[in-house]
Amino acid sequence: VDAAYAGSAFICPEFRHFLDGIELVDSFNTNPAKWLLMNFDCSCLWVKDRKKLIKSLSVNALSLESDYEGMVFDYRHWCIPLSRRFRSLKMWFVFRAYGISGLQQYIRNHVRLAQLFENHVQKDERFEVLNDVRMGLVCFRLRGKSDKLTAHLLANINNSGKLRMIPARIKGKFIIRFCMSAQPGTEGDIDYAWSVISRYATLLLLHPKTSQGILCQIPLSPEGHNLREHFSFSRSVSHDTFKRLSSDLDGTNPVILLDEAEDINDPFEDSDSTSAREEEHF
Repeated sequence: VDAAYAGSAFICPEFRHFLDGIELVDSFNTNPAKWLLMNFDCSCLWVKDRKKLIKSLSVNALSLESDYEGMVFDYRHWCIPLSRRFRSLKMWFVFRAYGISGLQQYIRNHVRLAQLFENHVQKDERFEVLNDVRMGLVCFRLRGKSDKLTAHLLANINNSGKLRMIPARIKGKFIIRFCMSAQPGTEGDIDYAWSVISRYATLLLLHPKTSQGILCQIPLSPEGHNLREHFSFSRSVSHDTFKRLSSDLDGTNPVILLDEAEDINDPFEDSDSTSAREEEHF
């Protein structure tokens, strides 16, 4: 079972019914670095039969023999590296600092904030929610619009540097994932995030050609390198490559950034006509 994000929620009794049938699985993994206040990297793995894991990864070179062989768990046989960092120590510090009640409160607050975000989405007829919001994840998209338009919305939001989200597909539909994980998250953060999403949706739907123009080639120059630092994407491709791959645009890959001649700020920030149209929309 890959419970990388959601697994941390099982410290709360009200979520443990999602573990029904867990006795039938062979392994279970969760990443406390995603939703339990640990810094990266930190994963917890449980296996039903450790002998199978050890048999697959054991290294028994003569130089590694020890007088304590068989007396303690030798975790070099549980993973590819021969040595391991003391990851459990940082978990111990977090457990000591927050306690079980503090960590449960942290998880429950994020679930509450995710439900607040879901309410924002459901109240806006331009959007739809595509998952049952049971924990801290909300999957949404533009209602009745193409995958490409939703992908452009995500790309424009990420390009702004005001918010960062990632995509996925549910039942073949391109969706945007809004996920709670920041420790100091508040209702104000949710309201701000929704205001950014709503604004860029308005701009995209009013000016689809202009808004999509944000995604264009960036020159290979020192100036272009500096421009890349204004965005949250990880790499860029040529305009020709973008055209070939545009059918698979997922909002984060490939990465298309501004031309050198274009303004790196929000191209709609100072548009009086756009502001007037937004006021009419709301």
